[in-house]
Amino acid sequence: MKRLFCLILLSALLLGVFTSCTKNRKYDEGEVKAAALELIKKSEMLNEVFWGAGIEYIDDRNTANGNYYEASYSSLQKFGFSTIKELEDITRATFSDEYSNLILSTTISSIVDDDGLQILARYYQKYEDAEGKEPLCIMVYSLTDPLLKDEVVYDYDSLKVINSKKETVYVNIDCTVTREDGKTQKKTLEIGLIEEANGWRLDTPTYATYNQEYYDKNKDN
Repeated sequence: MKRLFCLILLSALLLGVFTSCTKNRKYDEGEVKAAALELIKKSEMLNEVFWGAGIEYIDDRNTANGNYYEASYSSLQKFGFSTIKELEDITRATFSDEYSNLILSTTISSIVDDDGLQILARYYQKYEDAEGKEPLCIMVYSLTDPLLKDEVVYDYDSLKVINSKKETVYVNIDCTVTREDGKTQKKTLEIGLIEEANGWRLDTPTYATYNQEYYDKNKDN
């Protein structure tokens, strides 16, 4: 009886192993690594646009709409787009559909938070015509307090593919986070990618912030 129980247990364990293996997708490591390199580099710009210093604006009340000001042409040139539609396209070419929807719904659309307070969009498209067919300029909300204020430098030579969990393939990449006061911190980010109809896309954030609690805990080590 004991032997039978052991055989049943072993069979169950083996079945669990094989079942779990079939749930995690297979992938070509070189293909994933190449895609991750390209996409994380693209995400650097998007992180700055959506959560960092953002698009600069022209401080001119004549073209302002309340606290929204016209985007600086030179700033848009630096980022490589001139309309909200182009920004959307770049976002969707970098992040998964689901993550892109989340980003865009909180940055180019006004939302109401859990307390019923309206959070205004960071950017919106201004048009030349009433039909909204001829883009004129991007308008920038001037009262935004950026979430990302630290400088992040990615060590792309450290990028490596780790594993897959279901349909997501994970990579690790080292980075250095520097605060405005000059304090630095080394971090290793775990970033997930999924393969959609148009290719690989990032499905998790790629930004990093300085962790003061971690610094305080390890400064004497």
